[in-house]
Amino acid sequence: MKKNIYKKSIFEELVKRGHNFSHSMRNRDNPKYQVYVFFDSPELRKDLAEMSGKEYHEED
Repeated sequence: MKKNIYKKSIFEELVKRGHNFSHSMRNRDNPKYQVYVFFDSPELRKDLAEMSGKEYHEED
């Protein structure tokens, strides 16, 4: 499964944290922007929650 990231600063932070970047593509809604695609993982979700000031609770 993959996770789309729409904000460049979040993309850059996730790369710094060592997450597996898959590819980028044009944003269909606004072609001047890119969408950054990562391989989804519990670690990625945990970091995304942390970066947004939330807690991550892994689903069973």
